[in-house]
Amino acid sequence: MKKNNVLVSIDLGTSKTTVLVGDFDDTGELNIVGLGNTESNGIDKGIVVKPKDAILGLKKSIYDAETSSGVRIDSAIVNIGGQHLESKNISDFLTFGSNQKEIDEIDILTLVDKVSERVNQEQYKVIHIIPKKFILDDEDEVIDPKGFIASKILGEFHVVLCKVNTYANFKKVIESAGIKVIDFVANPIASAASTLYQEEKEMGVLLIDIGGGTTDIAVLKNGSFEFIKTIPVGGNRITLDIAHRFRISKSDAEELKIDFGLAIVEALTENKILEINPIGSEEIIEISQYELVDTIEARLEEIFNIVKQEVEAANLLDKINGGVVITGGVANTPYIKELAASIFNTDVRIGKPKDYRGFSDKLNYPEYSTPIGIMLFKKNNFNFEKKSVAIKEESDILSILKNILEKIKSIF
Repeated sequence: MKKNNVLVSIDLGTSKTTVLVGDFDDTGELNIVGLGNTESNGIDKGIVVKPKDAILGLKKSIYDAETSSGVRIDSAIVNIGGQHLESKNISDFLTFGSNQKEIDEIDILTLVDKVSERVNQEQYKVIHIIPKKFILDDEDEVIDPKGFIASKILGEFHVVLCKVNTYANFKKVIESAGIKVIDFVANPIASAASTLYQEEKEMGVLLIDIGGGTTDIAVLKNGSFEFIKTIPVGGNRITLDIAHRFRISKSDAEELKIDFGLAIVEALTENKILEINPIGSEEIIEISQYELVDTIEARLEEIFNIVKQEVEAANLLDKINGGVVITGGVANTPYIKELAASIFNTDVRIGKPKDYRGFSDKLNYPEYSTPIGIMLFKKNNFNFEKKSVAIKEESDILSILKNILEKIKSIF
């Protein structure tokens, strides 16, 4: 295992904190060699609410990942998500006067720099500037313009921003655990990298990542991101609905949801009576499975309808010819595909992480799409034969785009 082929990803979420150690072999294949996973108590909806709890959980996951991999972890690439993320599509151009010239890397980086300056805001940090396409002399559309002759080049980009305070607080938690942050990757960007197929991204696909605290939305078309959005509702809201309806603890509600929950009432073959023996009480509570599933279906239906409204408002609902992909921990809910299909009226599948080896018995589930996706996204941004994965503490947009352009056709 070559040291400079190793990446560490951290997924600091509402429900769990996952640390993965990945090794890229000489063919570029990702092998997961270390895993640490603990319950998360200090993050809510992508915001640090209890720093000490978040740091303790992270340290435990780091220790477990180090123990299982034999690798000492001192730096990592980290997820970032929540409502404080914003995205927009933006374009800019360069002209070379009356003379034509061969487009080179400097031209592309200059164009990206112009975009970065335009979107740079005092309260926001640029997380991603992802190229979508380039247009030469107002006519020819290309993916990688290097080597083409033109007198004008226009680039279209998808830009992802994060509020500065949220960015700083996330970074501080990671560094307080003794880890240097070498880069951030937005949740939906990571999940898309590990779950989506190229054909889906070309046709138009809606990715819905339902985690514990939030639901991330991404729409891709013609191989590129068109829209990213986060809504502040996730699996924990379903747990609270159950707890409130039946007046039981959150832990009992979570257990019921996992053991007996379904996404649609119609899937029930019988109405079981479930018994709960609350801690500190001798009285047994009886709950019908029908009412339990009815509670879950109502909240999931609301989430999907909110997603549909957001995508419709962005004028993209009729662009998802490749269907809907659901990932994140809530995607494990039985019959969730059927519920989503009835709302979006299109094909739906469950997105599990792909294109990796190792720990498949533990990682082949939708809840691990983000930490694996972080590595897969970064794999396409670096040439491991020529460059160490150690990069500057602050994400250098121009440096990252330089590497993206080298392998731009393989990113999305």
